[in-house]
Amino acid sequence: MISTLKTRLRQMRREGKAVGIINAIAYANYQAKNMRDWVNAGQMKRLLDKRAFAPDTDKLVTFTMNEGGGAIRPLQNPWEISELMKRVRERAPRVIVEIGTAKGGTLFLFCQHAADDATIISLDLPYGRNGGGYPAWKEKLYRKFAKPGQSLFLVRANSHLDETRKRIEDILQGRTIDVLMIDADHSYEGVKRDYELYSPLLSKDGFVAMHDVIPNRFDPEIEVHRFWEELKAATNTEELVHDYAQGNLGIGIVRPT
Repeated sequence: MISTLKTRLRQMRREGKAVGIINAIAYANYQAKNMRDWVNAGQMKRLLDKRAFAPDTDKLVTFTMNEGGGAIRPLQNPWEISELMKRVRERAPRVIVEIGTAKGGTLFLFCQHAADDATIISLDLPYGRNGGGYPAWKEKLYRKFAKPGQSLFLVRANSHLDETRKRIEDILQGRTIDVLMIDADHSYEGVKRDYELYSPLLSKDGFVAMHDVIPNRFDPEIEVHRFWEELKAATNTEELVHDYAQGNLGIGIVRPT
């Protein structure tokens, strides 16, 4: 019932109906979720300080999904994100850029699967579309994700701006990106813009991962699949989908030639 109502509200907003009211409801829901995370953040901080998790990929995914009251639970299918992280670990990336961080679970997993001296950049827009970004108080929690030798940068900005790309280039200092994750506003125009801005910074043997690549029957505002179909027709891609009947999610990997 709740899922059906949410779908209907999203459709109405897409059609330009009751936009102000629907945005107010969405913002209230966003704040309620952050309040729950704030309540659970102390427990998660203690677990991170003790490094109370195993290095195995599947166990790390289970940790993000279940521990600390879901404070960093990723908005992912467990099998799909596990398969992605196994490919990340195989690549042993030294530079990762994640566009769209939200609750932080995927960022945590990137840190654990990257090289011990990796640079990881989170690029997230506060109060952004589809995911809502994260409040400033979560930065202290997220900084605990990195391994001792890693450098973690939390950039709170609009990924679609040329000036933001310049900020990312300044952090990279001439290095290229080994793994680029696009998981931000989920509109067709937004995901295309992120790909066009940041994929040129990719390493020769790096790859791009994109979330929500199968058509979403629950949320008409998620349009990643439209751009994904264009990429599939033009370049080397791989789909990580647990079950195509699930009606949402799915991770796509692009290895530009």
